[in-house]
Amino acid sequence: MLCVQISFAQKTFTFPKIKIQGTSIEQVTPVNWTAINQAHGDLNNDGSDDLAVIFEYNKTINETRAYGDNNSSIIKETQKPRILAIFFKDQSTGALTLSIQNNDFILRSEEGGKLGDPLQQIAVKDQQLYLRFQGGSEWRWELGYTFKFENRDWFLTSAINLYFNQNTGDMTERVYDFRTRELFTTVGNLHRRDIANRKTSEVLYFSQLRTFRTFKKPWAWEIMPNVYL
Repeated sequence: MLCVQISFAQKTFTFPKIKIQGTSIEQVTPVNWTAINQAHGDLNNDGSDDLAVIFEYNKTINETRAYGDNNSSIIKETQKPRILAIFFKDQSTGALTLSIQNNDFILRSEEGGKLGDPLQQIAVKDQQLYLRFQGGSEWRWELGYTFKFENRDWFLTSAINLYFNQNTGDMTERVYDFRTRELFTTVGNLHRRDIANRKTSEVLYFSQLRTFRTFKKPWAWEIMPNVYL
């Protein structure tokens, strides 16, 4: 029994630690991982093009992921883990310095349902990092998150959640502005936005801004009763 326990423990997957510094994506890519997407742009207001990159493990593993709240891990998927790494670029030397590594937030290729890989976009605009995902089948969802580096941390500043039926066009769209604490909701039809839709706004209640450290992953924040972001 002891031998069996030791053997099982040795098979536990461990995420690598991304190199703190490098001069290229190749230098900071972990062994057995591949950079599958990247974005360049100024993220810390120093005039240099910083780097945000998504790494994917080269092998599939059994990975348990959280859904429904920020604590419970309840669904096991056979998939390739992913890592989000953000580097600041030194304007004078060109060196890349790791700002943050996140092993949870990027959805995996098997988490998009019948539409396949949910990862749609990673981009840098207006000194903010944009992440976009989509998935589903007849009923589809689109998720977008915007993070900004301030006070030495990465804060979620805005988000969008669109849920719609591809056949009928019935939809609910929620746009979150965490700076002004406002939620804008549109309910109606995706194909007849100007005629059939009803728009409302309300105050967002939360204790503090979420960061990559406190927002585990998409679908894991119950921002209001039965509404997950």
